[in-house]
Amino acid sequence: MARRTFTPDQVTDMLERWHRGASTTDVAAAVGVDRKTVKKYADCAVAAGIRPGGAPLTPADWTALIARRHPVIAEPRLRRTTWRELDDNREFIAELRTAGVPQERIWRRLRSERGVLSSLATLKRWVAANLVEAVR
Repeated sequence: MARRTFTPDQVTDMLERWHRGASTTDVAAAVGVDRKTVKKYADCAVAAGIRPGGAPLTPADWTALIARRHPVIAEPRLRRTTWRELDDNREFIAELRTAGVPQERIWRRLRSERGVLSSLATLKRWVAANLVEAVR
């Protein structure tokens, strides 16, 4: 089974429910995740000194906690290891896109000339997210 990734809003929802006093089992059922997932994030809150039923926290407080304890949730780019390779070749990709070179040819050149391991689909997602002005 593939590992599921969460957005800061989803983790905030889990933590807010837990903080209001719901059990990890109840939170898991309400959110649609395994109870061990809820426990993992609740344990981080406990380690930060937060207990259920305490003073209410704002969504910004929860987001800051998540960013400190689980940076890959707050910054998805950290999860995307092949995006780092593409970031390193940004000028090369932008230059070829500006010249009208198709993405498949750019991908082939990246693999053969620069040793980039990303897939064509990853390159397309990266271009859509990072070079919007160069996409035709």
